[in-house]
Amino acid sequence: MTRAAIESEEQLGAVVVAWLEGFGADVYQEVEEIDIVARVGAELWAIECKRALSLKLLTQGMDRRRLAHRVFIAAPYSRHMREVGEMCEELGIGLLDVHVGRSGVDSGNGFGGESVREIVPSRRWNTRPVALAARLRPEHKTHARAGAARGGAFTLFLATCAQLRRVVSEQPGISLREALRSISHHYASAASARSSMSKWIRVGHVPGVRWRDGALHPVEVTP
Repeated sequence: MTRAAIESEEQLGAVVVAWLEGFGADVYQEVEEIDIVARVGAELWAIECKRALSLKLLTQGMDRRRLAHRVFIAAPYSRHMREVGEMCEELGIGLLDVHVGRSGVDSGNGFGGESVREIVPSRRWNTRPVALAARLRPEHKTHARAGAARGGAFTLFLATCAQLRRVVSEQPGISLREALRSISHHYASAASARSSMSKWIRVGHVPGVRWRDGALHPVEVTP
């Protein structure tokens, strides 16, 4: 059977996420510009997804080696798969063949006609815990889909905004100082948090929060 074309990186990413979850991995998506980060046992994997194999994809994989225990690049099969696989072996980067639509063919890793095949295993790049693990948040699992257009990824700034919005909705009229004391913000100090968030609130970049009479008040967010 011929393989159905993968229409988008988001579709490709969904196949890889399903494959990872199928063997029990804890999966996070769009983390600090990495398409997929997965906890696999004690290891952290970084996976970059593209609709076609390219030098750019290889370069992304090389850049991720310092951030994770293992690194993979994922793309649909192409006639260059063998040559790219040889380069991946030299670089220590894993290579995943991702495809959809192989009706009637069971590769052992299929999910509703979709499957992932490991062409080249990844070398283990780090033996100790990596710093990226401490920056993972539950929101990374659902905020954006792997391979979606950039700009929708969850960030620590968005986490701070979400917490601030919750506090203000529960306590209208609270001061910025008190609101920041009650949350876990991403700033290095209370002073820097007040300075930065004050600016972003005043220009309307903190959804659901506005200044009024020297205090913070909730405001309805327009969809």
